[in-house]
Amino acid sequence: MEPILVPSAVEIIQLALAPIFLIVGIGTLVNVATGRVGRVIDRARWFETLAREQPACIDGKARLEIRTLNKRMRLANWSINFLIASALVICFDVILLMINGLVINKLDTAILVTFMISILFLTGGLIAFFFEVSLATASLKINAVKVQQLSKDK
Repeated sequence: MEPILVPSAVEIIQLALAPIFLIVGIGTLVNVATGRVGRVIDRARWFETLAREQPACIDGKARLEIRTLNKRMRLANWSINFLIASALVICFDVILLMINGLVINKLDTAILVTFMISILFLTGGLIAFFFEVSLATASLKINAVKVQQLSKDK
């Protein structure tokens, strides 16, 4: 019969520490994404005020920008949801790591599967964030071209 080597509490905590740093990084990404949502909301409110005070100013270009803001909001929300899901699964993974040090049955497969799921969620969040930033950059380029055309007309 093989002796069962039970890791010490310090070793268990050391194993659980690396995923915690990943959660901190994800939290930073969520902070950036929520900041972008705030900017989209501010711009949408500006359009609301403009539509209420000067409805004639809402032309085709304004409607296009409003649709772009709507798409950006949706992508940013998807990004935040995926990132939060990733952090939650990592928390579950840390719990499994700690339980793994306390029980005789090994939970290595469950730990690896939950970690892979968290990385999938993280990837989804980064992809949604990438598309939101790309959409914002594309709309900025459109506005820059419009400003250049207006300055040439004067």
